[in-house]
Amino acid sequence: MIINVDVKSLEWCTYLFLSQDPVGIEEWNAVLTDPTKHDIHTSNQIAFDLPSRLIAKIFLFRWIYRGPAHAYAYDPDFNCISKNVKFWQDVIDKYNQKYYNIYQKHLEYINTVNHTGHLVSPFGRVHEYEMRKQQGVWSYSESDITNHINQGLGADLLAIIRVIAHQRVNVLKKKTNLVCDFISTVHDSIVLDTPKENLNIVASLFEQLFRDIPSYVERFFGVSWNIPMRCEILYGPNMADLQEYK
Repeated sequence: MIINVDVKSLEWCTYLFLSQDPVGIEEWNAVLTDPTKHDIHTSNQIAFDLPSRLIAKIFLFRWIYRGPAHAYAYDPDFNCISKNVKFWQDVIDKYNQKYYNIYQKHLEYINTVNHTGHLVSPFGRVHEYEMRKQQGVWSYSESDITNHINQGLGADLLAIIRVIAHQRVNVLKKKTNLVCDFISTVHDSIVLDTPKENLNIVASLFEQLFRDIPSYVERFFGVSWNIPMRCEILYGPNMADLQEYK
């Protein structure tokens, strides 16, 4: 049986940590407490008068990487809503106001790179940036600046999760003769193969691991991690026929 473990909203969690945005953190904690009553993307859809939850979700994840207004106006997925650049800039401005700490963190990162050419993540990873010639002017890409620091932090978290998961599975193999193999990992997911009767054991292992993430971040990097991390677990006979584990 295939088990697919996805980190829930990894890139949003890492930006909440980097920015310590109070509105975003409050929303995220509410979602984890009762996802049936709280949904960030539905809330934004209503607040910013967007046509669907999916559009609000896609917009949020483009916004955290400084997607410009004209990109939405010329994107077929968005210009069916409006081809007006001012319309999309207004939506961007509303997101900037709501998640003000993230917006300010963007400006801080851009200013730092413009002066030094690099950023250092909370875990110590150094991100070097190169200028590009855009419309005849050499400059740093704001999208790259705001993206690399966040994607890098997420990759470091996944590295921790993979190593600890592998260690815990090996311990269970020795104690209980558990049969479970790691198949692959892509971005924010880990794929395993195990007999169906081991589903609950493997799922419980990962659920506990995600609750333990703050202690491992503190142990390995001396950083206090205050954003709850959760996983979504899917299982099935193959990747095309997965269902959610509850």
